[in-house]
Amino acid sequence: MNMLRLSFSLRRLRRPHTPYASYATAAAESPSLRRTVRVENLPEGYNVSDIVDTVKANPAEAIIPAKDHLLVRFFDEGTARCCVEANKELSLKIDDSTSPALDTQTVALLAKYNASRTLRLLKLPESFTESQFNEILSSCGGVSSGLDRSEGGLTEVQFLDVHQADKARIEFAKAGTAPRYIEAEHLSYPEWYSKDDTQPNQERLVKIEGIADPQTLQMCIDWTDNYNEIAPASFITARFVNQKQILVYFATSTLARQFISICEPLAQEKCTMSLQTSDRTVAPGVLTALGVGARRIIAFPFTKDLPEERRLALGRFLYRFGGLHLKGVMHTEGQLIIPFATVVGAANLVYPMYRYPKGMKLPAELDGLQPTFVGTRHS
Repeated sequence: MNMLRLSFSLRRLRRPHTPYASYATAAAESPSLRRTVRVENLPEGYNVSDIVDTVKANPAEAIIPAKDHLLVRFFDEGTARCCVEANKELSLKIDDSTSPALDTQTVALLAKYNASRTLRLLKLPESFTESQFNEILSSCGGVSSGLDRSEGGLTEVQFLDVHQADKARIEFAKAGTAPRYIEAEHLSYPEWYSKDDTQPNQERLVKIEGIADPQTLQMCIDWTDNYNEIAPASFITARFVNQKQILVYFATSTLARQFISICEPLAQEKCTMSLQTSDRTVAPGVLTALGVGARRIIAFPFTKDLPEERRLALGRFLYRFGGLHLKGVMHTEGQLIIPFATVVGAANLVYPMYRYPKGMKLPAELDGLQPTFVGTRHS
């Protein structure tokens, strides 16, 4: 199969899926998953990009073409099932092969960069040559219609694998080209997400106010951190706290309503909870990351002593990666718990700690440690 047959159409079409708020990815439970879809009975010389667009095979970790079939390895089993269900008229099935659950670095990559298999180069410095461009394409397995230096021109590169795209992003950035991931044109969404949730100004924000005292404030904070007993808390994308109110953003309005229905009886009239509209939509990469275990809260294995002044110093250092509540930085039961305000903030720290383990300047307490998203068991 000639990879140069990939096309560069820019049509936009989104496929609705039934939201299933209690969806929990098997990535936290199983070492191997059946998350690959097999597209069969394809003619010789088929166009890979056309097939991917037709079956809405995005976001996907990898596209694996063969002579008479195409394999699409999704990031989770649920999206693979949705793809098959949405294309009953075509020759699709879940492939018999299994894949390992995603590692922490890949989950963080999705959340931090809204990663996809397509890059656009937003800047083309004069020093960046066609030879450099082709060398990066060759080493990372990308295809492109070529550099476009014209005014308003677009230089895009497509890959069959999100990891190849990430490798190329780093190389293009070193060359000064300002690469950015581009969202796929035809998307399949997780089982718990619906078409309506792609729209702005949906009721995805829970506002908690009328907080009378510090004890009530801590009670409300605990709700948002209790992933084990309050299921919607796992899908919080952002949380902002002050002494009088808490703003909690969810990926879907269904999840926001579920959170209120669970927590309102626990409030015992010590605070009020209301559903508010929000224009904060969630990027596809963040949605996928949430479904496979990305969370606002991360943990380090930590058994050393941590004096109060060092705990606060660590909190101030970590704040640069994304807002966090300094009082929430806790050392407990052999772990250092870091509650970032947003999922993206957490990923801003997690991704480089895996991608550049020796290249980050870290406080001595964190040197040599690897973080995980709380509530998951990624490697």
